Amino acid sequence: MSFDHGNHVWGFSTAGRIFFGWGAVSVLRDVAREFGPRVFVCTDQNMVKAGVCETVVAQLAEGKAEVKVFDGGQPEVDRQTIERAAAMAQAYAPDVVVGLGGGSNMDLSKAVAILVKYPGPLSAYYGENNIPGAITPVVAVPTTAGTGSEVSPVAVVADPERAIKVGIASRLLIPKWAIVDAALTVSCPASVTAHSGMDALAHAIESFCARTRPDCSPHAIFVGKNPMSDFFATKATTAIAKYLPTAVAQPNDRTAREEMAMASLLAGMAFSAAGTAAVHALQYPVGEATHTPHGLGNAVLLPTVMRNIMPSRIEEMAFIARNLDASLKTKLDADAAGQAPGLVEALGAKVGIPKNLRALGVKKEQLPKLAQMASTVRRLLDNSPVEFSESDLLRILQEAF
Repeated sequence: MSFDHGNHVWGFSTAGRIFFGWGAVSVLRDVAREFGPRVFVCTDQNMVKAGVCETVVAQLAEGKAEVKVFDGGQPEVDRQTIERAAAMAQAYAPDVVVGLGGGSNMDLSKAVAILVKYPGPLSAYYGENNIPGAITPVVAVPTTAGTGSEVSPVAVVADPERAIKVGIASRLLIPKWAIVDAALTVSCPASVTAHSGMDALAHAIESFCARTRPDCSPHAIFVGKNPMSDFFATKATTAIAKYLPTAVAQPNDRTAREEMAMASLLAGMAFSAAGTAAVHALQYPVGEATHTPHGLGNAVLLPTVMRNIMPSRIEEMAFIARNLDASLKTKLDADAAGQAPGLVEALGAKVGIPKNLRALGVKKEQLPKLAQMASTVRRLLDNSPVEFSESDLLRILQEAF
């Protein structure tokens, strides 16, 4: 299997260390020895009620760590929550920040790790490469299989002063350790498993179909499609197609949970190098307008965006389609590729994803404003293999509506 990447230089970076496996959470015993004894944990009430936070604190304490817990994390974490957590962390002066939970808690830990080291406001660090230097070390412990935040150079923030979620992007945000233990995902509700799994699929597909960039600046956060990101994206796509429905329907299936945890990790590594594109650019304003989960919005938008980039990514779309329907292996690439968006939509339907934006609460009259806001997310749109104007984005939203 070979995909055209052009003749250019590319780069790749990921977490300093990755620990993977059932029971990998025990590695937390070594955090104090590696980073220092004062540990600040960013998590939420769901992790406390599920007993996951207690498990993590016990492992840290076994390694002689002193632990302070902020358990006020929120879905689609907002600036005020970050500022509250940062104030607590600044008073505590931790050696290391642990992000425990879904992507929002890991994003929270990254933002707190900035503000422990540097003055606010947080908005000073929005955009790319605006963090002045090394931050407090971050250890990421995901409890969902989807966001890939444990290996990503991005923290996403909901800012009430802006009508769209904003990103802080810097390789300085990549966690020092990523501890991926599929046993921690078993307590996920079916809807969270579905939304996060489809989020991982969006990461894999968008990185796999990203534009090829002709140059590679050492300062670039995302370097476009390349052989390594393609390798991880294709492995992730194959696993998600096979195991996501089982993980949703049979939450205690250990194989499905482990395969989805690995798929999420690989998709995270893929997009952390290649970058995401129009699906994510559109989800930012849609998610902020509807207060719906990030992965859910991506899942609804993904098939429509795939149809609109199809002519530029026939080989890739054919690969995706054949993973979802083995009977297409005998078809020509162009014929197989045309089936890919519908097959992704069918996979989403199988795990409870609604078919359109109407079901998320989007109103028709909101679409022009959503398109206008999405058109400002150049960091992601410039990564698309097809150039989309504001009117193109409006048309895509209308199709998805």
